[in-house]
Amino acid sequence: MRAAVRRSPAARPASRRGAVFVEEAGWELPASFGDDAAERSAIRDRVAIADVTARAKVDVRGAVPLALPVPADATLARISAAWSIVLAPPNEEESVLGALAPVAAAHDVMITDVTHLHAGFALLGPDVGRVLERVTSWDHAALGPGEAQAAPIVEIPAVVVRPVAAPSVVEVYVPMEFGRYAWQQLVETIASLGGAPVGWQALRAEGWR
Repeated sequence: MRAAVRRSPAARPASRRGAVFVEEAGWELPASFGDDAAERSAIRDRVAIADVTARAKVDVRGAVPLALPVPADATLARISAAWSIVLAPPNEEESVLGALAPVAAAHDVMITDVTHLHAGFALLGPDVGRVLERVTSWDHAALGPGEAQAAPIVEIPAVVVRPVAAPSVVEVYVPMEFGRYAWQQLVETIASLGGAPVGWQALRAEGWR
């Protein structure tokens, strides 16, 4: 029997915008919107949005140690002293859970796979700040590289992450049931600024992971 393939709630509206999908790591990923060169240009020169819902997401709550033994290809997003989220490539949930198991055993910490609970969107490019000014009342300028914060995005409770290695990137994670609405609102805002949705081919070509 063929294994089920997971899809983002934004897959259907992305398809209407020309997204071409590929199956990878148990997910249906939006590989491209038809013009990789234009997509890479949007990332470098304007602003772009990518659906990164497929990322593995592991929630860590409790007396979280400052240093966590996360895999090398994972990102630790520390939201508060008692709450962090670990983000990793698609289908790497078990790897993250295994790496964090000793922490759960030694500390008063609860570790939960929440991949299925959050849709995720990466906002990329020099005009990311202009997008955030239009979709949130929260002071995004206070979020430094490597930091994360709970904040409203298009009036939806979200977790916002700014990766250490990519200061012109902000990742937004919203409850899965609001994923389609958030995608549509963010795409429209980005389009009004001359940006566009992009696929994973352009993301990876520009060094995102």
